[in-house]
Amino acid sequence: MLMPQKLVVVFTPNRQSLTGVLELAQRATKYRKQSDDLRPLVVFPLPSRIEAAEPTLREHWRFGNSEQHISGYQLQFEDLFKEVYALTECNLTAYFDEIQVQHVSRYAYGEEVAALIERSSDRLSLTRSYKSFTERLVNLADPWDQGLPDPWEERNQRHEFTEQALVVNSSQGLRIESERIRERRIFISFKHGVEPDEPIALQIFQALSRHHQVFIDQMMTVGTPWAERIEAEIRQSDFLISLLSAQSVHSEMVLGEIEMAHHLAEEQAGKPIILPIRLNYREPFAYPLSAYLNGINWAFWENAADTSRLLQELIQAIAGNTLSLDTDASKANLIQTASPITIPPPLPAAQLTPLEMPEGTMDTESRFYVERPNDTIALSTIQQTGKGVTITIKGPRQMGKSSLLVRTIDAAVTVGKRVAFLDFQLFDKTALTNPEPFFRQFCAWLTDELEMDSQVDAYWAMPLGNSQRCTRYMQRYLLKELGSPLVLAMDELESVFDTNFRSDFFSMLRSWHNSRATSPIWRQLDLALVTSTEPYQLIENLNQSPFNVGLVIDLTDFTFDQMADLNQRHGSPLNAEQEQQLMCLLHGHPYLVRRALYLTASQQITVAELFGQAIDDRGPFGDHLRYHLFRMHDKKALVQGFMQVIKNNVCQDEQVFFRLRGAGLVRREGQTVLPRCQLYADYFREHLRE
Repeated sequence: MLMPQKLVVVFTPNRQSLTGVLELAQRATKYRKQSDDLRPLVVFPLPSRIEAAEPTLREHWRFGNSEQHISGYQLQFEDLFKEVYALTECNLTAYFDEIQVQHVSRYAYGEEVAALIERSSDRLSLTRSYKSFTERLVNLADPWDQGLPDPWEERNQRHEFTEQALVVNSSQGLRIESERIRERRIFISFKHGVEPDEPIALQIFQALSRHHQVFIDQMMTVGTPWAERIEAEIRQSDFLISLLSAQSVHSEMVLGEIEMAHHLAEEQAGKPIILPIRLNYREPFAYPLSAYLNGINWAFWENAADTSRLLQELIQAIAGNTLSLDTDASKANLIQTASPITIPPPLPAAQLTPLEMPEGTMDTESRFYVERPNDTIALSTIQQTGKGVTITIKGPRQMGKSSLLVRTIDAAVTVGKRVAFLDFQLFDKTALTNPEPFFRQFCAWLTDELEMDSQVDAYWAMPLGNSQRCTRYMQRYLLKELGSPLVLAMDELESVFDTNFRSDFFSMLRSWHNSRATSPIWRQLDLALVTSTEPYQLIENLNQSPFNVGLVIDLTDFTFDQMADLNQRHGSPLNAEQEQQLMCLLHGHPYLVRRALYLTASQQITVAELFGQAIDDRGPFGDHLRYHLFRMHDKKALVQGFMQVIKNNVCQDEQVFFRLRGAGLVRREGQTVLPRCQLYADYFREHLRE
């Protein structure tokens, strides 16, 4: 349930009533601060039964009278607001000059309602008093707001709106009133628990909620219903506002929400529109964020002085205008002055090796990359020339496959090979439902990566099948024109496994591999394939699979020795006993091990917090765990299969097992199927629901 943003406290000018509402307001605002709701509860005081015939008493009870020991209600509310909202100053004079409900004895009896009976709306009527208060309640962010010009005033004259406000009367209890209906649906995507992301998200929520239906993920219980709600809200949104800071660009949930919005926009005539806001972040977007965001407009926020301008810019963008960074030149100017990410100082033992954030593909020169025995084999294989090679890198999600692929590509470049890298998760969803556009896009994309002129239309005019056209295009145009070795590196190939043309595509790749034996030009082509899902269960004829020929590298979790070595590279934030504890918790999960060591080495959390808050939604792994829920919630078979694994250590459906293993959630030991690590077992046992 969405709790109210505004609390109206109605009081009469006497000590009992005034003391009661002041205490209530203080308790209510304190409770809101301690809750999971990020929004502050804004109190609107409403003095009532003000007797116009007693001007002296009216002044004393408003401004105070020390001789009569009367503390004025205006001064008391100003002091209260400065305390609970951390204001340096607060002046309610303009507010209380307009907001006082006068006493009219007639309405003390019976059921008459002044606003329905009075024909006059002059300044002495109750109707005017109620209207004046309602306008401020609806249009002001808070009582000390001086009524800045409202950019939506013209629209308000043409549309009807509603908004919830909780009205509290010290003598009559509670009631809910509705006044406004929001015009647009907006989803705010941000990283929880970090600054400035969370405070800015709240300010955007407050500003836009006055005129729109805005969703912010902060109050729901995490679990499958939570993930369903996130997807439903993004699907229904007109806009997705994404806050991108040095920390949030590495958030799996922020990336997941952007990915979903991007793919939904392809299906839903461009909605939701993504509005990226860089929060004092000047670095180029890393892949895959760059693929989603570089081609659209951005906004930039540097510090608190920019907040008002940013809110106006968002209001204008929602009204149909563009964000300010709308040209390649303006974007380039922003990222030219890139500043390093600021993190807490590392432990003394780690000073000589600057820490690296654990997210994303690792740099080829990273000192934190853990080499496995097969790495050397992969690098030496790709550097072979004159024969053509096929390398398949397999392993669950976040095992280091893409980082090994980057090293493989780098090794190929050093011996003069051209490289074309295709990430299949970037294929349009429409292309993945129809072979004709898929094969055309594949050829067009490959041509673009090689910076060659496209001849796709000419080859597609031939009366041949898609695989034949694609093969001729590669053989007779791309390889022939290049005249030099080419590495075709393909990541996230599991994106094709659910298509009805997967056998055609993969058998085509296998035929390219086989053709090296009979046609010299195919020896110019190396294939580097990366997949997280076991392909053997999804390809009908294994003799047509490209994944079981050439060099096949199956990545596994870190051993204890590899994890201990990585701990040393981080300055040994964990002692020997804690290393064992981390191994028991994570089972050598490469990404989670790096994250744990990074957070403790940079002193962002203590070791006690690392283990004590491991399965908390806002803990060290919360973003990662929530992302898995988000990706799995609508896949009933996977949820049921994973629950079988957690409860009984079995998975009856072999295809479900391979998908769960590809997602990095389970592992097999002999005939027993286990959660990949104890962290997953503990968290998903609590949060998964059928």
